[in-house]
Amino acid sequence: MTEVPDVVGLGAEDACEIIRRAGLEPFGPDGVAAPTSGIVTEQRPIGAAGAEEGAPVFLWTHPGRDGADDLVSPMPREAADLDPV
Repeated sequence: MTEVPDVVGLGAEDACEIIRRAGLEPFGPDGVAAPTSGIVTEQRPIGAAGAEEGAPVFLWTHPGRDGADDLVSPMPREAADLDPV
């Protein structure tokens, strides 16, 4: 029995490499190919669970900071915008 490494919070490429080094096989949700980008937000089985060597570990990812490049941050409010009471 192999212990499943906890890879939540890691980049997809690093997480998949760690899973493979543990003797397990990374997959995306619903058995699709292993994720290649994003941040791992969830995994099954969970970290520290036991699994047979070669067993699948399913990883869910989120774009993370890569997707934040398109976002526009709000401008800070000026002190004059505040209405003192």
